[in-house]
Amino acid sequence: MNCVIIDDEPAAIDVLKFHLSNIPFVVLKKTFRDPLDALEYLQQQTIDLIFLDINMPKLSGISFPKFLQNPPLIIFTTAYSEYALESYELKAVDYLLKPIEFNRLLQGVMKAQQVLKKNTKITTSSSEISPDISEQTIFIKSGSEFHQLFIQNIKYIESDGNYVTFYTDKRPILARYKLSEVLELLPKEYFTRIHRSFIVALKHIETVKKHCVIINDKEIPISSNYREKFIAIIDTIVKKRDHKI
Repeated sequence: MNCVIIDDEPAAIDVLKFHLSNIPFVVLKKTFRDPLDALEYLQQQTIDLIFLDINMPKLSGISFPKFLQNPPLIIFTTAYSEYALESYELKAVDYLLKPIEFNRLLQGVMKAQQVLKKNTKITTSSSEISPDISEQTIFIKSGSEFHQLFIQNIKYIESDGNYVTFYTDKRPILARYKLSEVLELLPKEYFTRIHRSFIVALKHIETVKKHCVIINDKEIPISSNYREKFIAIIDTIVKKRDHKI
């Protein structure tokens, strides 16, 4: 994933450069302190993602995308929270408040990666109800390592404090995330939360019981807060299959 940084503060650029150097699937092509120089560059080059400061001289980050015919994905970076609503109206991938921590930046980058995959995916059949996920992957940071996981191989995710464990076909992978952050990275048509400590992959559920589901012989509890929504999802899946038959 190719990206550029546009920020008039050298220190802010240095922080982003350092964090991005630790993400192997991101290539930083160029940095700009002058948004007008960046505008000229982006009219000639194809970039996947911009890290864009909001408060800049000459041209604000909020106005910047309006001068691009086909703007790349944007992650806004700023020290001010009051622009958050306006940034989401511009369909920004994320909004990062300075000082930016690595975990928060990685979350935004992974969101951008998923959007790119959805935008570039070739639809083979317009009759399909949901997209094929056989080739979709996400990168998970575990300690100093990055693991690329095929989404279809993730069976369930369990939370324990500030850590989560991804249970896959091969082996469990422990990573430092909140469960709510993980849910943002996964396609909602394939994964759902059924408990404050568990996200499950719908395709891997073997049995649905009154108070739990079974995946690989493990009983995963369904809490009362999530039961109604989960049962509605299961009912919808059953009705679609019955309709096909």
